[in-house]
Amino acid sequence: MAFGDYFKGPEHKENAARLAAELQANRQPSQAEMQTLQAKYDDLEAKARDIGLLDLLAVKKQIQNEGTLLASVQAQVAATQADLEAARSQLQEIQQQILGAEDTVQLESFALYEPKYQFTNSIDYKNRLDEIREDQKRTARGLSAEVDAWTTTPLNSQRRSGKNCARMH
Repeated sequence: MAFGDYFKGPEHKENAARLAAELQANRQPSQAEMQTLQAKYDDLEAKARDIGLLDLLAVKKQIQNEGTLLASVQAQVAATQADLEAARSQLQEIQQQILGAEDTVQLESFALYEPKYQFTNSIDYKNRLDEIREDQKRTARGLSAEVDAWTTTPLNSQRRSGKNCARMH
């Protein structure tokens, strides 16, 4: 510093005071603007929290819940598709049975009878019926003979009381 600067000291002091005042004047509007901006920021941040945009854990939990729900829905869809395929195959089997029945009805309507017995003609059928009837008669006669044997056994040494007893039963 030069000796002449000591004489300019008050001038420098006055210049420093003026600059400090300017700085203080510029600082006050900046602080007011800064407070206004901070208030706006705080307001936006509060609104964002209310909406849930900044709550990252809540968003992650929601994503996890939705993923679980999606997996269960996909499992239900797969099960339903399996049920649908089973129903379709069952429907196809039933349709095949219906077609077979319709063919049979149609053949019978045209008098094309499909025999259910293995007889070549009506004489064989009649002969088989006669055999069955004879067998039934023999069985009936055998049973009748057994019943007669029961009635011929004397009860209390009297044949008549045995027949009465057989009639009651």
